[in-house]
Amino acid sequence: MKSKFSLLLFLCVLSFCGQAQSFNLQELVNKKQFQEVIARADSLTPADSADYATMSAIGQAYEGLLRYKDAYQCFSYCLKMDTSNIDALNAVARNAINFGKIAEAKQCYHKVLEADSMNFYANYQLARLYYQLGDYGKATEHYHILASIEGENPSILTGLADCHIKRGTGPNTMIALSLYARALELNPENVRVASSLVNTLLRMGDGKGALQVCDTALFYNPDNRQIRQSKGMALYMEKDYLQADTVYTGLLADGDSSFLNLKYAGAARYMSGHALDGVELLGKAFEMDSTDVETAMLYGASLGKTYDRKRAYELFDLAETNMQPKKFLVNLLTTFRGDVLKRDGRWPEAEKLYYAAWKKDPTQLNFLYEINRHYWDVDPGLFQNEKELQKTIFSKYAYLTAYMKTDKSQKYLYNYRPFLEAVCEDAFFKNADEVTMLAPDGKKTKLAVADLRVLVAQLPQMPEEERLRREKMQAQMKKAREKEKDLHKSGVKLDTLVLNKEEKEKARKILKDAGLE
Repeated sequence: MKSKFSLLLFLCVLSFCGQAQSFNLQELVNKKQFQEVIARADSLTPADSADYATMSAIGQAYEGLLRYKDAYQCFSYCLKMDTSNIDALNAVARNAINFGKIAEAKQCYHKVLEADSMNFYANYQLARLYYQLGDYGKATEHYHILASIEGENPSILTGLADCHIKRGTGPNTMIALSLYARALELNPENVRVASSLVNTLLRMGDGKGALQVCDTALFYNPDNRQIRQSKGMALYMEKDYLQADTVYTGLLADGDSSFLNLKYAGAARYMSGHALDGVELLGKAFEMDSTDVETAMLYGASLGKTYDRKRAYELFDLAETNMQPKKFLVNLLTTFRGDVLKRDGRWPEAEKLYYAAWKKDPTQLNFLYEINRHYWDVDPGLFQNEKELQKTIFSKYAYLTAYMKTDKSQKYLYNYRPFLEAVCEDAFFKNADEVTMLAPDGKKTKLAVADLRVLVAQLPQMPEEERLRREKMQAQMKKAREKEKDLHKSGVKLDTLVLNKEEKEKARKILKDAGLE
């Protein structure tokens, strides 16, 4: 009896010690003495590490020191001890985000919402996370939940407005304006909200409305440079050039000689009839960004009112050059747009885009290659699909004839021989002298089989080792098909066969390629 009492007393003391330890650590965390907590963590016993509060305090200390991975590990340990703990789930998610484990963070936050769909913290963090990921629709959903919980909270209204701005123009912009205005009404000292509202009004061309917001914001924050700069822009838009010059000159006097301030201070002086006073400012702006068309034109126009006409003409020519779209960016945009169209299942639009871009700039063989690559997989049934056959012939013939005019290596062009030889053979049996090609723009043309044979003759022969490899692969596929048919008849599946991992994966690939798996 005495021994049982002693054991019970020991466990109580151990429990009390663990609670005291975690309490002391949490006290240090509350005082932001994070290093002290980490130092004490090195001397923890296994019993201490099994205490939720102790590990949570250490996790908080790591988080306070921005050591998010260590904090994540501590909070993950806490979560294992209590898998439904809301605080632990939120803490794991919060720290997971900070070192790139986005999927796990979302999973944890959604677990919180499964238990409590109105949990403010999880909804807020998911709203911010989805916004950062560019999923403005889902971000909006969580902001709406937050609005239903908190009512008219300026931060929530602003977040919701940001989402609508990102979702496009039109109705979304008007909704955003209303939300920003209400958020600013609730908290008129908030410069961030004022700046967002002003920028939206300026983008809409409402200089008068932007001026009103700027004046209100400057009442509470008279020295804010961003709002002052926005006021200068609003005045410039309203063609009040003298007042705009006053605002920009004040910013420059305060040491803010940014490109925009130099540019629009000079522009305001030119537009108000003081062109010579703007030359120096526009010259400095031009030195900072010689590609800006408006700056080059205004600088040239200002110099044109002096005796430096030659320099003015040079600047006008430069401005005209900069107005032209840059070929690299135009082609890059086509590549990006085409890729997204393909991924969206809109291949006909993608190939029209690629083809039009190549016709405009025949040096961009990559666009023809993208079309050709789409029609790369050639199956025996292709010759029964006339339209697809015509598109495939066009894609190969157009790409090869363009490619062979370059000095690029033709070493691997033998890959095109089997298909083109099959086309010639098919025409022979049909007693046809021509084959039809269908371009991405819908235009049909005739190609003489004789010309096609000339092209084939120019292609390199397939290396013997490659030919043997393909024959072997075809034989394996044929054998696999036959074997699979037998297995299906007997009710035996691939997974039941005694094969090593490598053999099984190889067999699966062969069956998949054959359309049987």
